[in-house]
Amino acid sequence: MNIVRIKDIFVKDVTIELRQKYAVGGIALFAATVVFIMYKSFNNINPREWTILLWIIMLFAGLNAIVKSFLQEKKETYLYYFTLFDPLELIIARLFYNYLFMLLLFCVVVFFLSLFSGYPVKDSALFFGGSALGLFGISVIFTFVSVITASGQGNTTLMSVLALPLVLPSVLLLLKVTAVSVRLISDTAVTEDLWMLAGVDLLLSGVLMWLFPVLWKS
Repeated sequence: MNIVRIKDIFVKDVTIELRQKYAVGGIALFAATVVFIMYKSFNNINPREWTILLWIIMLFAGLNAIVKSFLQEKKETYLYYFTLFDPLELIIARLFYNYLFMLLLFCVVVFFLSLFSGYPVKDSALFFGGSALGLFGISVIFTFVSVITASGQGNTTLMSVLALPLVLPSVLLLLKVTAVSVRLISDTAVTEDLWMLAGVDLLLSGVLMWLFPVLWKS
């Protein structure tokens, strides 16, 4: 595994995304529109609704943004990659890119939610730290689903069926950590939840690294 090649793949993905400015802008516009519609519907979003809306928007916006990562290029392109890169180099670079994209999307959603309905978070360190851990796990799952969907001839039904059940444990932990950071609940075991998020991240990453070479060859 070569770090330089991982960097080259990552830079290539960023360059392609920047050329397709409508894609990034479309995801940001989607997030802003959903937040505005929710705000106009509720008029006043309380902290509990703020927490739930944040992760609902992140789930569906992230799913739309990430699952295309292995669908937007032809099989001939991946055959060419197969002659240049080790499978682990490709998946690590793609996962790193997807994670950074999710972090950027998260910041956009939090910004618009805070703009329209205030910022109810009391413990920002817990909120952003827990969110960073959880978003990594979600990125791994969505990347994995993208790989499987691409292997299954781009079956979007398969994408939806796989993604939401797999992401449920991470989302439940994120909802709990966010609720504690907003002071909706008081939980002295929140540190254990953070360790559980980290453990889920490691488990999912290991499964992805183990299965991707096999799925890519198929």
